[in-house]
Amino acid sequence: MYDIEVADNHNFFASGILVSNCQEFRKLSYGTNMGSIKGIDAEGSQRSWDLYVKSRYVLAEKNPTRGLILASGTPVTNTLGEVFTIQRYMQEGGLRERDLHNFDAWAAMFGEVRAELELQPSGKYKSVARFAEFTNVPELIQMVRSFMDVLMPSDLRDVVAVPRVRGGRREIVRCPATDAFKAYQGTLAARITAIEGRTGKPRKGDDIILSVINDGRHAAIDLRLVEPDHPNEPGNKINACIDNIARIWEETADARYRRPDGALYETPGAAQMVFSDLGTPAAEAKRGFSVYHWIRDELVARGIPASHIAFMQNFKKSEQKVKLFEAVNAGVVRVLIGSTQTMGTGVNAQTRLRALHHIDCPWLPSDLEQREGRIVRQKNQHEEVEIYAYATLGSLDAAMWQTLERKATFIEAVLKGDTSIRRVEDVGESQSNQFAMAKALASGDERLLTKAGLTGDLARLRRLKAAHFDDQVAIRGHLADAEVTIRQAARRITAIEADLARREETRGDKFHMEVAGATHDERRSAGAALIASVERHVGERYHGIARLGRVAGFDLYFRGASSVTATRYGYELFLQRTDYEQPIDIRADTGELGAIARLENALSGFDKNLAHYELERAQAERRLADFHPRLGQPFEFDRELTEKEAELAALDAELTREECGDEASSAPDGTAAHTPTDPAGAGAGEGEVSTPNDDASEHQAA
Repeated sequence: MYDIEVADNHNFFASGILVSNCQEFRKLSYGTNMGSIKGIDAEGSQRSWDLYVKSRYVLAEKNPTRGLILASGTPVTNTLGEVFTIQRYMQEGGLRERDLHNFDAWAAMFGEVRAELELQPSGKYKSVARFAEFTNVPELIQMVRSFMDVLMPSDLRDVVAVPRVRGGRREIVRCPATDAFKAYQGTLAARITAIEGRTGKPRKGDDIILSVINDGRHAAIDLRLVEPDHPNEPGNKINACIDNIARIWEETADARYRRPDGALYETPGAAQMVFSDLGTPAAEAKRGFSVYHWIRDELVARGIPASHIAFMQNFKKSEQKVKLFEAVNAGVVRVLIGSTQTMGTGVNAQTRLRALHHIDCPWLPSDLEQREGRIVRQKNQHEEVEIYAYATLGSLDAAMWQTLERKATFIEAVLKGDTSIRRVEDVGESQSNQFAMAKALASGDERLLTKAGLTGDLARLRRLKAAHFDDQVAIRGHLADAEVTIRQAARRITAIEADLARREETRGDKFHMEVAGATHDERRSAGAALIASVERHVGERYHGIARLGRVAGFDLYFRGASSVTATRYGYELFLQRTDYEQPIDIRADTGELGAIARLENALSGFDKNLAHYELERAQAERRLADFHPRLGQPFEFDRELTEKEAELAALDAELTREECGDEASSAPDGTAAHTPTDPAGAGAGEGEVSTPNDDASEHQAA
């Protein structure tokens, strides 16, 4: 066994492959005819294909049952479609047995493509097909859980000791938007207007909506990331984080920690981690400002030694990382700054971690899970830790944190195996969401950000309610089917028991059969007489039912009939059982002993018939017991849905009143007057021009 992450040379003599952080191998390419559908990305990475090929060899040649072990704290990073890749690694045989090894077949079984109107860069709407929802989720999870052991963080607390988070969850530190930030939002609004007014496809070098969002996210941290000459703003996110770091540094200056052997470390003081994917040292050349350098310089100015602060990006080799983690655990380094990519996984520096700071919000739920997994981790010697997320009011920060939490909630529910969830929306972001985010960001109006969040939440809740309705309909169908099955099985069981009671023994020398009024004690003579009787009826093209004889207490009948045009003639033989005609496949060319053997096989099959219907009845009774408690259950989130609908209606009414009031005040004679307005609603700034029509379009897009 070897770990593919650390092995210098792939050892093909190994008995298996162990892959830690297997989410890094999630991009496995596949063939599909659905490539034009949004939400489906068939392109893969070379490292994923490399693992797939090597694992096929090990599973086929070395260890078919346990040749591959995948381990991850976040097996699903962003979309349930990644489950298909996990199944290809671990359950390819099972997929082939069900004819689901092809992605298109898998997607047809577990996915739903839906047409949606999507806002294009030209500002017009276009109908696009999107992989929007996952269906038959319980059946999918049942397949996956056959090879996947899942321990959620809540389960892990019962197994290992991990610190609790102060307040039960991360604390959002809200920082006010400055006048300069609001003015920059006017610049973003102008860029969005230009993008919407552009005709045709964007060309290389053209501004795109993702660039607007990206610049808005940078500006929410510190305006110097978009305007390098801008002065420092003491109340922004980056400085709020610095204040918290310095406070915790002082509060924990005397805290002591123990080595693995139980002895005290010489150096006191807690450690802290800071995550920021934006404003890294590498981006300073492009942006003219570095979040990392500013945090370090400010902390040094407040008395923290520069040697106690480290950037994760400066430690690239495995040996360097190991020494850095030892230094953090020993208190030599007490503030470690890094990105999700460099510090999100493979970091065991938790011994004295007291606080973790999110300067920005990551895009993927798995990234957030991996970040916070650095501090909420076994062997952390704190009983309670602090996690802070920093958000600038009027920016996308709050909406991004809400979206991320929503994604994480759905993924967690599915991984837990919640069988009440039959349908789950794909948590990937659509182009329309990007435009709504950008519009809300550029407006600077917190209410538009709230509206964008409410709209997304309501879409999710309404889909959940529709899925709940479908589930209730399905439950009623399952209950009705089960009740019918129980009644039919009970009737057949009673009839079969009666057949068993009157069945006579025919095995060995006890065989006897009556054919055409004559009794036969030998099988060959009985078979010859039976076939002769069949041939006679067929030769006469007999129509109707005729009794041929009797065996083991049951009459044997012949039934003949012609087609409507009388051009074709057919016949069949059957044993008359209690409430049932059991077909017997005997033809003129069957053979004498073969005909009797088929009769005796049918007679001996009564016991199997009884066992079959008893099992069928028991399974139906279990289904009744399973489904009855779920019948009539109310929609779990009905109250939340009602509250959010009321909240959105009130917000829409408020925005509509303001819009109508603005139009009336700007044009008392009924003529539209195009006067400059402040997108943030706090006074016009230089270069900030929007019209009531612009506001209306922003409200509609959001």
